[in-house]
Amino acid sequence: MTDRKRSDDQTISEIKALRLRLKELEKSESKKKRAEKALIETEQRLYSIIGGSPIPAFMIGKDHRIIYWNKALEELSRIKAQEVIGTRQQWRAFYNKRRPCMADLLVDHKIEDIPKWYKGEYIKSNLLDEAYEATDFFPELGEKGKWLRFTAAIIRNAAGELVGAVETLEDITERKKAEAALLQAHEGLEHRVQLRTAELAKANEALLAELMERHRTQQALKQTTDHLSLILESLPIVSYTRKADGDFGITFVSNTIEEITGYPAQRFIEEEGFWKDHIHPDDRQRVITELQAERKKGTHRFGYRFRVMDDSYRWFSDYWRIIRLPAGSSTYIVGAWQDVTEDKRIRQEGELRLQQMIQTHKLTALGEVVAGVAHEINNPISFIAYNVPVLEEIWNTVEEILTGNGLNHPDWKKKGLSQQDVCHNMREIIQAFKIGGNRINRVITSLKEFSRSDETTHKKPVAIQDVIQGALIIVGAQVRMTVSKIDQEIAKNIPPINGHFQKIEQVITNLMINAHQAIEAGKKGRIVIRCRYIERLNAVVVEVEDNGKGIEREIIDHIFDPFFTTRRDRDGTGLGLSISYGLIKEHHGIISVLSRQGIGSRFSVYLPVDGQTNISLYPAILCIDYNVKYLKQLKTNFVDAVIWRSEPKDKVEDIISFLEEHPEVDIVVSEIRLKSFDGWKLLGMIRSRFPLLPVILYSSDKKAAKQPAEITAIPDLVLLKPFNIDKLQKIIHDLGRQRL
Repeated sequence: MTDRKRSDDQTISEIKALRLRLKELEKSESKKKRAEKALIETEQRLYSIIGGSPIPAFMIGKDHRIIYWNKALEELSRIKAQEVIGTRQQWRAFYNKRRPCMADLLVDHKIEDIPKWYKGEYIKSNLLDEAYEATDFFPELGEKGKWLRFTAAIIRNAAGELVGAVETLEDITERKKAEAALLQAHEGLEHRVQLRTAELAKANEALLAELMERHRTQQALKQTTDHLSLILESLPIVSYTRKADGDFGITFVSNTIEEITGYPAQRFIEEEGFWKDHIHPDDRQRVITELQAERKKGTHRFGYRFRVMDDSYRWFSDYWRIIRLPAGSSTYIVGAWQDVTEDKRIRQEGELRLQQMIQTHKLTALGEVVAGVAHEINNPISFIAYNVPVLEEIWNTVEEILTGNGLNHPDWKKKGLSQQDVCHNMREIIQAFKIGGNRINRVITSLKEFSRSDETTHKKPVAIQDVIQGALIIVGAQVRMTVSKIDQEIAKNIPPINGHFQKIEQVITNLMINAHQAIEAGKKGRIVIRCRYIERLNAVVVEVEDNGKGIEREIIDHIFDPFFTTRRDRDGTGLGLSISYGLIKEHHGIISVLSRQGIGSRFSVYLPVDGQTNISLYPAILCIDYNVKYLKQLKTNFVDAVIWRSEPKDKVEDIISFLEEHPEVDIVVSEIRLKSFDGWKLLGMIRSRFPLLPVILYSSDKKAAKQPAEITAIPDLVLLKPFNIDKLQKIIHDLGRQRL
């Protein structure tokens, strides 16, 4: 009896222990289930991003077998993933016979064999380590073949071991959708978990076996997720997702964005409006409008300028499409940003160089014609120049005879002449012959110099004053057709610059012709040519300013582009300013334009004296006030502000001199009540010397803000303090800035 009771107690104890163990296993199972769900959601998101990406891609293992083949590549190659996954047939997408792809060469560490298969067509990636880029034509793709730019990169696991390689292609479509398969696997896994849970009460060993199976499955899922993450970060673009409605908020950005813009990915996600606020103001409205309008189509591509960390702008190519989650009806946008700034620069430089070559050939032919015409004119002019002194000598003799003997001859009265008038007129005629002949000789000499090519000669000292005079001789007569006054303000002691005489003359000639063409018929036209030396830049600046119609804000950013012209109907080619820009860049100088519609334009050419040092200038705002606190506030809100603290010893001439030495200043913002003079007097002086320079005055005193009767100059705006800084920023944007 006692033994039986002891046996029952032992059985009860074992049952309690078993129940306790079952509860612990159930808790462990619940935790694992939650972890698995989070892991599956992460994997589902990654598959959604990669599978929905418009960039074709495939991945191979270290055994060269395909382990990933996305939907975009299926559409591009017309080869289904099921046909090639697990095989070594990745070449079928690109070639008609077996050969290694770039990814195969990287997996085998055969970098030295890349030139054998991609002769002169590959480069090492600037964004990724152990990655190479290449461009090639694939005749087997599509009906007529396709050009593809593709990137291959090695994939390593967390321990640094090579696990395979990924290859992406520029011909972007949508990524293979793996969500359906993943969802099916998840449902099957849940079913197996339920079965194992039901069997847990029957057998502890079966439950442990199932848990081990679950663990292996989770490890496989984690490895797949790691592979997908590596693929995402290896792409040579920035992948992102955003909401498909509302404010289009960004929900994911790959870390590659920081390498391009300097901003971490989290700022795009966490800061509302961060992406929109960094789009160039001229592009912003267009981009937002297209994003809303093209949403119904489901896909769109556009380009715009984006402000990066150093406040410069980079050109982005933005391609996106609408993606619907397999598990539900929610939608979002999957897209890719690509920095195409360098591509745009190379294309523009290529076009500019081509047009320079074309124009050089034209100028060479024109030079030959000009030289021939000058030679033909030179012969009769030489004859005239030779005979004018002979005529003068003969007339001197005749004049003495007339004075001595023919003063009272009766024929003078019969002809209605007097001996004094004849002698005076003859002297004037002979003098006019001499002046005209000398002028024609100077024009012929200038034409010969203009036609003489110095393309292959070395740079040599050039006096800019002589270049200006040469340009005036060449186009002076043409310019005076619409210009009643050409003023020259040439400073003294201007040092010679190291450069090419004819090339600089060509630029100044072109600027003068453009200035005269900007003056409307019937208007009292005026052109001012200024030249001075700026010591702080060690450069000579030449300014050509007119009082023409000005340049519209919409086109001023394009005036240096090849073939861009507003005079297409009047035989304009759009090459003059683009070639001038190239010639000035050749001298390591810069060219700028400040224009106000209805007032005029000013083109400035900066040439370094040594002909080698690059000049670096950026537009600036001159802020003048006696209040240091307010100046600091302006400086904080305007990164390009230059502050001037008003002092009792200041003179208006000091500010004018400062503007002379700092031509990059394109706007003046000043308090009216200054220490030694008021803003109205400053306005009058600025308008007299710099008629195109915008001037904004402000004051907290309404009486001071009222314009005095003796001041005729009108400011661009008068503000009463305190005023909204955002309002001032908008005013400055609307006024327009100097393009440097």
